[in-house]
Amino acid sequence: MPEQTRYNEEHKRQVEAKVAALAKRILAGEVGIAEGAGELAEWRFDLGAEADPDFVFFVGVNSETDHLPIGPARRHWNPEILQAKDAELAHYAARVREQAFEICRRLIQKYGA
Repeated sequence: MPEQTRYNEEHKRQVEAKVAALAKRILAGEVGIAEGAGELAEWRFDLGAEADPDFVFFVGVNSETDHLPIGPARRHWNPEILQAKDAELAHYAARVREQAFEICRRLIQKYGA
């Protein structure tokens, strides 16, 4: 097997493991849906899954929440505004939670082997 092919296959397996692990962390409540969506949306390219509806869902979540403070950027926000944005994020997460969790379970089935 050519070196590049071997590297690509190894990289793909690593990303598959990352996808499954992140999906498990989202289901466990360790990572928020919106927070995990950005990484899942990016990793679809590494897996050649740009058109996979499961990844497309998280592309949408990432797009719909990109104006909200997530991760390290939160420390730069005004506390009063942050409180309002957190409420908006919680409302959004509650609205998509069931579908996001269903998709996380599918991603684990696809990539967790």
